Amino acid sequence: MVTQRLIQSFIILYLEGIYRTMSTWTTDEMAPSLYQPIENLETPALLVDIDTMKQNIEQYASFAKESDVVLRSHVKTHKNTELAALEDEMTDGGGICCQTLGEVETMARNGIDDIYLSYQIVGDQKLDRFCWLSKKIDKLATTVDSTATIDMLQDTAHEHKTTISVILEIDVGLHRTGVSPGPEAVALAERVDEAANLEFDGILVYESNVKAEAETESEFDELCWKAMELAQDVVEDIENSGIPVDEVKVGGTATSRYSGKHPVVTEINPGMYPFNDVGELKLRPWEVSKNDCAATVVTTVISVPDNNRLIVDGGSKTFSLDTSRMPVPKNHDDIEYVNASEEHGWIDTSESDTSFTVGDRLEFIVPHVCTTVNLHDLIIGVRDDRVEELWEVQARGKIR
Repeated sequence: MVTQRLIQSFIILYLEGIYRTMSTWTTDEMAPSLYQPIENLETPALLVDIDTMKQNIEQYASFAKESDVVLRSHVKTHKNTELAALEDEMTDGGGICCQTLGEVETMARNGIDDIYLSYQIVGDQKLDRFCWLSKKIDKLATTVDSTATIDMLQDTAHEHKTTISVILEIDVGLHRTGVSPGPEAVALAERVDEAANLEFDGILVYESNVKAEAETESEFDELCWKAMELAQDVVEDIENSGIPVDEVKVGGTATSRYSGKHPVVTEINPGMYPFNDVGELKLRPWEVSKNDCAATVVTTVISVPDNNRLIVDGGSKTFSLDTSRMPVPKNHDDIEYVNASEEHGWIDTSESDTSFTVGDRLEFIVPHVCTTVNLHDLIIGVRDDRVEELWEVQARGKIR
């Protein structure tokens, strides 16, 4: 009997150990339920206003249709397959962009079958994974910008007996990745064209450098057009060598609706556009207002130390502060988010006549939506102050 009780005790301890090891969800994460009032959510919570999000998608989709370009949404912003499918549907099947192979695999495993990886693949394991994925979905392309990335891709594609669609990245001023316009770009296009297991599909031009230079709508127009003229030169150079350039992919959220006007462009690749954030609000005030910002975080006032200051439960682990921008109050113009520690947000209320108390709710537009989403497990879709959708951030942390 003693031996039996000992065995039973060991089994119980073992099972408890497994439970402790395997349990990753906590009860607060299970709490949001459909049609629950926002005011009853535990905070901090990442919200997306569904109607605003769809309106933003429709605006970019209308621009793409009017400009006769494809809108391929960049899903690195939200990392969710349902939202990716929604964007694909609302943009007439334009497909999606990903920035990591982990994002590609997440999307592919959940039914998305037209994906462009706007990133260079380096490393044997990643190359093997990409070739494996290329056989699983209808359309999959990737990016190169050097002889090294071209040759690695060709060798692996040959080994796996597959053919890979390739886009050549051109640097028009961001000076991050990409080859400069001119003879080197032509030489790389020729190298892809000559590779037995690669297909040259076109070029990628990411003109994000315009955001650091343009301050007005006319400057955005002028500088984006200038960048597209460089792209046009590259296309002509490559086609003069006898290689057709079928695709010219360009743009982010801020530049797509300017660059996309140029006749050389075939496709725009914005990512943040369904949601917007403080960055877009500050960058383009003539076309982005608070009402266009779908992504917010609702917080709770946890302390009111004096009449000029309060503290909310959203700090740097809630809002990504990878830039100098701070969260902006959604419904107040007379208070300011001025500082953050990991779990605390400092709010300056010195200019406000409102009397705030512990337990009040404050909603903030996120500073940078892509990196803020990456801090959360769940995006809560809301309409009329109620929960209507729950979207898991499925590709969160999938940086490989």
